[in-house]
Amino acid sequence: MDMIKKIAVTASAMLFILTQLFSFYIIYSSHKEKLELVKQEGEKRIESERKNLNLRLNKLDIKNNFSDYIVVQCFRNEMPEDSALYKDGEELYNGSRYQFDLNINRMDGDAQRGINCISKKVNGTYILVYYGNLERNGNNYVFFRAKDISYLYEDSRRLVFKELLISFLISGFAALLLSAMIKKITRPLETTNETQRQLIGSMSHELKTPLTAIKGYSELLLKVKLTEEQTEKAMNYIYTESGRMSRLSEKMMELTKLYESECSIALEEVEIEEIFNEVEDCVKQILSEKNLKLMYEGNYQGISKRLDKDLTISFLINLINNSMTASKGGCCIYLGADETALWVRDEGAGIPEKEIDKVRKAFYRVDKSRSRKSGNMGLGLALCEQIAKVHHADMRIESKLGVGTKISLLYRTFTN
Repeated sequence: MDMIKKIAVTASAMLFILTQLFSFYIIYSSHKEKLELVKQEGEKRIESERKNLNLRLNKLDIKNNFSDYIVVQCFRNEMPEDSALYKDGEELYNGSRYQFDLNINRMDGDAQRGINCISKKVNGTYILVYYGNLERNGNNYVFFRAKDISYLYEDSRRLVFKELLISFLISGFAALLLSAMIKKITRPLETTNETQRQLIGSMSHELKTPLTAIKGYSELLLKVKLTEEQTEKAMNYIYTESGRMSRLSEKMMELTKLYESECSIALEEVEIEEIFNEVEDCVKQILSEKNLKLMYEGNYQGISKRLDKDLTISFLINLINNSMTASKGGCCIYLGADETALWVRDEGAGIPEKEIDKVRKAFYRVDKSRSRKSGNMGLGLALCEQIAKVHHADMRIESKLGVGTKISLLYRTFTN
């Protein structure tokens, strides 16, 4: 289970537990409230029945030895439902299925307060037992009434079961939703981290060869007496590879910044001609050394765009550097623009169709031997791809072997 799933499951479990605690409290409070209402309703009813019984007994004006029999008869008429009557611990009448003699003595004393009620569980059945007393001709009678309230507990259990089932389903759905949300939020970070990890791994691989050679040449210079020509060759190699490593480090720092999720760009209205002039100033010396010529093409005059000037210049220079690697002396490299795109086109070796998508990746080189010889590190197009992305634009590569390559920055949202 990955970290995202663990976070989602943990959060959902905590939510589930808190929900259950709250729900159980609500169900318990509701159960207690219902039980109290049933008690109060029963007490009012029994109190009314007891008053009716007293009225009937008063009308009879009982003063003879058959008072118990008459009291029982009146009791049966006025309080017939699940009720019982006791006198001095003796059961006179019981119209219920329950026996109440176990608590008669205690109840007898409590009954002095009027109608009382306790809840009991008898043979798996929950009942309310109401009890009170009657004073007739110096005799103390205790009466009971039983009410089955098992339905209240069954309702509560069903409610608990339903609540658990619903909460379990909701918590499961919440876990899936939370997992999806976390993945959506963290996916850019994961992609960036994975990309940076690959970049670091690739950079380590790229640095291994020159570092090994530099170390070998350095040990050779320190331990072996070389000829002037050998010494110069070793020093030149160390100088060249050190420069390449320095450029690699700069490119990596630039590329890594562009991969950061919070990377922001400074958009400004810039004329395309101004960008072309600055690009030409940057590359004209190396173009002259390689016997290459930079030409302008497209309907770029008078066009201005909202873009990040420095990143756009870097984009075009990287493309021109790639074109210089692929082009032979005497060829032209074309820098162009119109209302829809900026591009660099060359007449070089071209890129095989199956490798066009691969060249967008950092450190990938079509012709590895030629690229290494020229100092190309395979970072140019990866850098250009990210520059296009932070501009919310697209980079299109069109190439044909032996004919040349055209790479364009297609405007998408950063328009006039």
